[in-house]
Amino acid sequence: MTLKTKTDRRKLWSYFDLKNKKHMAILSRCIQYGWSKDHPVTGKEVANLGQLDAWLRGKSKSGQSPVKKPLAEMDTKELSLVISALDNMILKKYS
Repeated sequence: MTLKTKTDRRKLWSYFDLKNKKHMAILSRCIQYGWSKDHPVTGKEVANLGQLDAWLRGKSKSGQSPVKKPLAEMDTKELSLVISALDNMILKKYS
């Protein structure tokens, strides 16, 4: 029997700050793009951080982020670039 270990969320590149409006905008764009799943406790739709993490690292089938670093280390300008890239992905997907 193997024990399932929980991932330390702070090691994920998609680790976000709830108080940062740009982080919340990125999570919103993820849901709009289709990177979402149901929360195991509340059942509400939330952003799939695994897919966002892979995209930020450049290992996603959907392409790669224009900024290769964790969300928590990005400055305002870099976060804006990520938001813009996600906006373009959403636009292409639904046009």
